[in-house]
Amino acid sequence: MTINHLFILVTASKLPALRTFYSSALQPLGYTEMIAVKNEKMELYGYGSDYPYLWLKPLPVDTNPVPTHVAIDAPDNAAVDKFHEAALRAGGIDNGLPGIRSAMSRQPYYASFVTDPDGNNIEAVCVKK
Repeated sequence: MTINHLFILVTASKLPALRTFYSSALQPLGYTEMIAVKNEKMELYGYGSDYPYLWLKPLPVDTNPVPTHVAIDAPDNAAVDKFHEAALRAGGIDNGLPGIRSAMSRQPYYASFVTDPDGNNIEAVCVKK
Protein backbone atom coordinates (compact mmCIF):
# COMPACT_ATOMS: atom_id res chain seq x y z
CA MET A 1 0.00 0.00 0.00
CA THR A 2 1.19 3.49 -0.83
CA ILE A 3 -0.37 6.62 0.60
CA ASN A 4 -1.03 9.21 -2.10
CA HIS A 5 -1.26 12.28 0.13
CA LEU A 6 -1.89 13.41 3.70
CA PHE A 7 -3.63 16.46 5.19
CA ILE A 8 -2.43 18.06 8.41
CA LEU A 9 -5.29 20.08 9.89
CA VAL A 10 -3.80 23.21 11.46
CA THR A 11 -4.81 26.27 13.45
CA ALA A 12 -5.86 28.95 10.96
CA SER A 13 -4.21 31.80 12.90
CA LYS A 14 -0.86 29.96 12.81
CA LEU A 15 -0.94 29.32 9.07
CA PRO A 16 1.69 31.95 8.10
CA ALA A 17 4.16 30.55 10.64
CA LEU A 18 3.37 26.98 9.58
CA ARG A 19 3.90 27.74 5.89
CA THR A 20 7.27 29.28 6.73
CA PHE A 21 8.14 26.29 8.92
CA TYR A 22 7.24 23.65 6.30
CA SER A 23 8.85 25.53 3.42
CA SER A 24 12.13 25.74 5.36
CA ALA A 25 12.10 22.38 7.16
CA LEU A 26 11.15 20.29 4.13
CA GLN A 27 13.60 21.94 1.72
CA PRO A 28 16.50 19.59 2.71
CA LEU A 29 14.20 16.65 1.89
CA GLY A 30 13.54 18.02 -1.60
CA TYR A 31 10.04 19.30 -0.82
CA THR A 32 8.71 22.73 -1.79
CA GLU A 33 5.33 24.37 -1.54
CA MET A 34 3.98 23.25 -4.91
CA ILE A 35 0.37 24.41 -4.69
CA ALA A 36 -1.37 27.23 -2.83
CA VAL A 37 -5.16 27.40 -3.13
CA LYS A 38 -7.06 30.17 -1.39
CA ASN A 39 -10.55 31.13 -2.47
CA GLU A 40 -14.01 31.53 -0.96
CA LYS A 41 -14.48 27.75 -0.70
CA MET A 42 -11.11 26.47 0.52
CA GLU A 43 -7.56 27.15 1.57
CA LEU A 44 -4.88 24.48 1.05
CA TYR A 45 -1.10 24.35 0.71
CA GLY A 46 0.57 21.32 -0.87
CA TYR A 47 4.21 20.29 -0.37
CA GLY A 48 6.19 17.70 -2.28
CA SER A 49 9.03 16.98 -4.66
CA ASP A 50 7.25 15.83 -7.81
CA TYR A 51 3.70 15.76 -6.42
CA PRO A 52 2.04 17.43 -3.37
CA TYR A 53 2.12 14.57 -0.87
CA LEU A 54 1.71 16.68 2.27
CA TRP A 55 -1.02 19.31 2.65
CA LEU A 56 -1.78 21.97 5.24
CA LYS A 57 -5.46 22.71 5.69
CA PRO A 58 -6.62 25.32 8.19
CA LEU A 59 -9.31 24.32 10.64
CA PRO A 60 -12.38 26.46 11.22
CA VAL A 61 -11.78 29.34 13.65
CA ASP A 62 -11.96 28.28 17.34
CA THR A 63 -11.30 24.63 16.49
CA ASN A 64 -8.37 22.96 18.25
CA PRO A 65 -6.08 20.76 16.17
CA VAL A 66 -5.25 17.18 17.08
CA PRO A 67 -1.46 16.75 16.97
CA THR A 68 -0.31 14.46 14.19
CA HIS A 69 2.89 12.49 13.63
CA VAL A 70 4.23 12.44 10.07
CA ALA A 71 7.46 10.71 8.99
CA ILE A 72 9.02 11.75 5.69
CA ASP A 73 11.70 9.75 3.88
CA ALA A 74 15.08 11.41 3.55
CA PRO A 75 17.56 10.42 0.84
CA ASP A 76 20.44 10.12 3.32
CA ASN A 77 21.51 10.84 6.89
CA ALA A 78 22.87 14.27 5.95
CA ALA A 79 19.40 15.32 4.77
CA VAL A 80 17.96 14.23 8.14
CA ASP A 81 20.55 16.44 9.87
CA LYS A 82 19.78 19.39 7.58
CA PHE A 83 16.03 18.93 8.09
CA HIS A 84 16.49 19.12 11.86
CA GLU A 85 18.64 22.26 11.64
CA ALA A 86 16.29 24.00 9.21
CA ALA A 87 13.20 23.08 11.21
CA LEU A 88 14.66 24.52 14.41
CA ARG A 89 15.67 27.73 12.62
CA ALA A 90 12.10 28.01 11.28
CA GLY A 91 10.48 27.89 14.71
CA GLY A 92 10.27 24.18 15.41
CA ILE A 93 11.06 22.60 18.78
CA ASP A 94 13.52 19.73 19.10
CA ASN A 95 11.73 16.46 19.79
CA GLY A 96 14.62 14.10 19.06
CA LEU A 97 18.11 14.86 17.80
CA PRO A 98 19.30 13.14 14.62
CA GLY A 99 20.61 9.64 15.23
CA ILE A 100 20.07 5.90 14.98
CA ARG A 101 16.83 4.70 16.60
CA SER A 102 17.82 1.27 17.85
CA ALA A 103 14.27 0.41 18.97
CA MET A 104 13.06 0.29 15.38
CA SER A 105 12.98 -3.18 13.83
CA ARG A 106 14.42 -2.12 10.49
CA GLN A 107 18.01 -0.97 10.81
CA PRO A 108 19.75 1.28 10.27
CA TYR A 109 16.89 3.71 11.10
CA TYR A 110 18.36 7.21 11.25
CA ALA A 111 15.84 9.89 12.19
CA SER A 112 15.18 13.22 13.82
CA PHE A 113 11.99 14.70 15.23
CA VAL A 114 10.76 18.28 15.46
CA THR A 115 7.50 19.69 16.81
CA ASP A 116 6.03 22.27 14.43
CA PRO A 117 4.49 25.57 15.65
CA ASP A 118 1.09 23.85 15.94
CA GLY A 119 2.23 20.83 17.99
CA ASN A 120 2.63 18.26 15.19
CA ASN A 121 5.57 15.85 15.43
CA ILE A 122 7.43 15.86 12.11
CA GLU A 123 10.08 13.21 11.52
CA ALA A 124 12.71 12.92 8.82
CA VAL A 125 13.95 9.34 8.44
CA CYS A 126 16.53 7.51 6.37
CA VAL A 127 16.31 3.73 6.26
CA LYS A 128 18.99 2.14 4.07
CA LYS A 129 19.67 -1.54 3.59
